[in-house]
Amino acid sequence: MEKRKKSTYMIVAFGLLSVLLASLAVQTLSSDVLVGPSASPQKPAGVAPATPATAIPGVIYTGTYIRIGLNNGGTFGVSTTTPPTNPGVGFQFPIGPQYESLAIWWWGEGYVLNYKVLVSGVWQDRVAYWWPDLGWPPPAGSRIVPIYAKQTRNDNNRAIWEVKVQTVDKVLNVTFVFSFPKPQKYVLLETTIKNTGAMGKVRDLLYKRIVDWDIHQDTGNMWTSDSHAAYASYYNATLGATYVMSVAGYTPTVLTNIPAYVDLYAWEDIPGRPPGSADIQTHHAALLTDGNAGIYYDLGGDLSSGSSKKVVTVYQAGWNWLTGPAVSSEGSGTNP
Repeated sequence: MEKRKKSTYMIVAFGLLSVLLASLAVQTLSSDVLVGPSASPQKPAGVAPATPATAIPGVIYTGTYIRIGLNNGGTFGVSTTTPPTNPGVGFQFPIGPQYESLAIWWWGEGYVLNYKVLVSGVWQDRVAYWWPDLGWPPPAGSRIVPIYAKQTRNDNNRAIWEVKVQTVDKVLNVTFVFSFPKPQKYVLLETTIKNTGAMGKVRDLLYKRIVDWDIHQDTGNMWTSDSHAAYASYYNATLGATYVMSVAGYTPTVLTNIPAYVDLYAWEDIPGRPPGSADIQTHHAALLTDGNAGIYYDLGGDLSSGSSKKVVTVYQAGWNWLTGPAVSSEGSGTNP
């Protein structure tokens, strides 16, 4: 009798799982697909992708599944030629320049720092930012000053790349530590922002990570988001699979493990403090657009002299087996 019960439960559970997977596939591929804006404000339709005017120095690491380029400014996107080759190396899955997924337009990834300092009794809002399309070294207008970039580990299992920059007013020191486990399909970024004490306490610190996934150099991706992450997917007909890239943020505090805000249309979020007028969030529906993810880390309140805040960002690659496997194109560490 007990065996019969267990068998019945297993049949029911399998049936429910089948219904769930079928429902998910239908939801992803049909009615819940929305069409977003066709082009970003910074990337007008018909205009070829731009490249920085200078070489973007850094290191390139090749793992089992992905190849990445980490630059001296604390983002993805590397090229040693002037002007840089397009697309250079940003984030490739599978490995190969035809599968570049970050290095388009302004090399796809950057950061913004908004903070307030007390000047003559008034809280003054300041901003600093950088992404590779601005050129190297960072121009004066970005208010970012490079301090150092160094490799602290590189073996068969893991590569670690550390970058330190400072705001031009010497108020904030920012350290980016990228950790790449080479047998895996993800990269971890730990960002530490420290108040140097140059102008006393800092208020309302906001850190944004801006990530433009153009999977396999295609700007029209399916985007979804939740409260702490953004996901882009693209069906590659040649490889016969849907490839998915994501960026997720975490704030290691006792109160929460999620950022404050996720915007799928972050073109207007640079370099201002608030989201742009066209900010987009979508949780269950898939949005077909040229998206650009803004991950907001609200580290507000007062940051006293000498204290720091730390957050984690995860960049992940994979493929959706519901739309067809691509096992033959993975695992070799070489171009398929």
